[in-house]
Amino acid sequence: MGTATDSTLQLREVETAFGNSRFVSLFQTTEPEHAASYVANLYGPHALQLTSSAALDMRMRGFEFARLHLGEIRYGSPAIASVSEAFPCWVFAYLRRGVVRRHGDGEPFGPGEGGVTAPDMRQRLHMSADMELLNLRVAEHDMKSACRALLGSELTHELRFEGRAPAGGPQVGALLRVMSHLAATPAYAHRAAGRFESSLRDAALYELLLAWPNSYAVCLDQPATLPPTTRRARDYIHAHAIELPAVAEIARACGVGVRALTRGFEKHLGTSPLRYLQQYRLDRVRDELRASPDSATVTDVAFKWGFMQLGSFAARYRLRFGESPSQTLRGSRH
Repeated sequence: MGTATDSTLQLREVETAFGNSRFVSLFQTTEPEHAASYVANLYGPHALQLTSSAALDMRMRGFEFARLHLGEIRYGSPAIASVSEAFPCWVFAYLRRGVVRRHGDGEPFGPGEGGVTAPDMRQRLHMSADMELLNLRVAEHDMKSACRALLGSELTHELRFEGRAPAGGPQVGALLRVMSHLAATPAYAHRAAGRFESSLRDAALYELLLAWPNSYAVCLDQPATLPPTTRRARDYIHAHAIELPAVAEIARACGVGVRALTRGFEKHLGTSPLRYLQQYRLDRVRDELRASPDSATVTDVAFKWGFMQLGSFAARYRLRFGESPSQTLRGSRH
């Protein structure tokens, strides 16, 4: 277990990292409507209500990092933020100063504590005037991808994180390390910087998945090694996915029967061979849409990977990644 002293030292590292050029002033306003509108773009639609006559002095600093967003926010007045709609992001928060109370919760959050907001979470947050919060926003599909990578298999149930973490605990320590590392990483101008930052993002999410109690913690403790037959079948799918191999063909290539192949996938990867193949093809479509030149179209990439029914393809894509294929393509061109 960590200690409050460990947490204080880690927070000092974050404070030092705040002097890095990545952290910039993003927004400042005294108008509640403007504050709510700006924050809604980062964390989803919500309403902001002041609870005293004190004037709002909302300030926000932060930066983007490989689709992560690290933000420092303060309002300067007692306020209530009401979130009534789902938003496809996880938010890991560290309360630096002040008090935050979730409506319906018993104990309020105090300085040094951490918390997690799930993508589908509706809540009312009562915030003190001196509240200062550090937020790490993570796209839902990125967190799921990181969890799949750690597991070496598909997700078989919903990913959930424990909602709060005590001051000085290992969860808070991990969050502060992640924040400090991201903030201190220079913004390199090289063309390969995007791949570098993506690898750091994945490492950050792996640490949060390992350090913060969640619904896959027990699974992550299981041995990661696949039996040889299942591993050969998985590798065959990766190598031949664009050819849409049938289950019988995959089984034949690995020297097993279809039933044995299916049992192996369901036991060790948590899904069927066909389902695994479909998800793998969707992942490759997403990779190509992110890296596509301006002349590429969603239809071209979908057809390339064997998705001929575009309506069904778009529905499966949105279910897996939380956005439409065209949104992914537009995002790659911004």
